Amino acid sequence: MTMSNPLGRFEFRVWGNHLSPFRDRLAAIAAASEQQESTETYILSRATDTANVKIRAGVMDIKLMFEQVGRLERWRPMLKAEFPLDSRTIVEQAFPNLGVEVPHIAQPAYTHAEFIRDLVQPHRDLAIVEVAKVRRQFTSEKYTAEFAEVAIAGGVTSETIEIESEDPASVLRAIARLGLNSHTNINYVRHLKLMTGMTPRAGVAAT
Repeated sequence: MTMSNPLGRFEFRVWGNHLSPFRDRLAAIAAASEQQESTETYILSRATDTANVKIRAGVMDIKLMFEQVGRLERWRPMLKAEFPLDSRTIVEQAFPNLGVEVPHIAQPAYTHAEFIRDLVQPHRDLAIVEVAKVRRQFTSEKYTAEFAEVAIAGGVTSETIEIESEDPASVLRAIARLGLNSHTNINYVRHLKLMTGMTPRAGVAAT
């Protein structure tokens, strides 16, 4: 199922190992959801830094960063589709959004395991990262936010706080109110690449 959201949402995300004071400030000004745990598979591409591609609970979720406005990034959801994925979706959505050549498609549909094993793992410009999250969402009238503890394969752990809204001014006000002005906006894709040492393919600057 292709997602339609022409405006997208402005996002700001920070990472660290001691973010609980900011989480507590967030909890004081926004309503918190119940804690959720999940295991997700991220697919990283040497060709681009602007495609957030993950698989969670049997669903492929793709969103693209198509604009940077000051400190904020605007992301738009492009696809949410359940496995098995049909070959047309793989050819027209998955690999083009990752910015890489489509591999040989040998069957009409692929399960989650087949997709990873047969199409992603053999691809020299792609890598998978298994991510475990314990997260809590926060809702305000003007924005939504998330605090999460994140662990990736190899035992690397970190914390992250993200704020997003269709209104960039609301995100900037929340950043200031939480005391995050001195922090750098680093999205999931860039963070995972830093943690795993993934570099752009030779001769191509990541976008």
